[in-house]
Amino acid sequence: MPVKYKIKFFFFWLLYNLLIFNNCYHEVDKNGKVVALIYLLQSQKVHINIIGDSLSQRSEGFYLQEKLGYGFQVNDYSVSGRTTREWIADISRPFQITPNIVILEIGTNDAMSMDSLEFQNNYFKLLQEIAMRTSGKIFLTKIPLTDNISLRTIIKENNQYVGSIVGNSYYLVDLEALFEENPYKERLYPVNDFVHPSDWGYDIIGEAYKKEIIGLQ
Repeated sequence: MPVKYKIKFFFFWLLYNLLIFNNCYHEVDKNGKVVALIYLLQSQKVHINIIGDSLSQRSEGFYLQEKLGYGFQVNDYSVSGRTTREWIADISRPFQITPNIVILEIGTNDAMSMDSLEFQNNYFKLLQEIAMRTSGKIFLTKIPLTDNISLRTIIKENNQYVGSIVGNSYYLVDLEALFEENPYKERLYPVNDFVHPSDWGYDIIGEAYKKEIIGLQ
């Protein structure tokens, strides 16, 4: 198609969409309420619900909203101190908004409060509860081992279990490997906190989730 026709086509397309925009904005329902254009646009977004703990809560969902941009809506339901046991009891809350994608980031507090067998049983039950509530894609997370020596062994064992159940139903984000390899050669934890990453560490986590999510689109 010659350039001049492409330009004409573009302007006709733009005019058409402006008219559609105008009609949507001024449409009034039977109750006399203006149909909110923002609601129409919101419904087209990819909703990402995060079920997690302080790793997500402290970083406002790993800065994913900023990283992914307008086409996505990140709904962070994370609660500091949460374990798999507590999320099972409160599983309805993160499904107040229907997700296209669920991120399950959990395990650090479990390593502090229960053995690996209990974690595995709870994790499996939690996944069953999640699967009953969504047909969306589910991301599991191998969490970082932390800089706390006493936690690293049990987290690694728990992560091996998480990795073993990934298949057609689940996707995996391997933060353990990312932090252990640390190609950036930057310190990923503050000197006074061996569990919660530095801003640099959180940014790396966000980029890892972003890469996997964009890869599905």
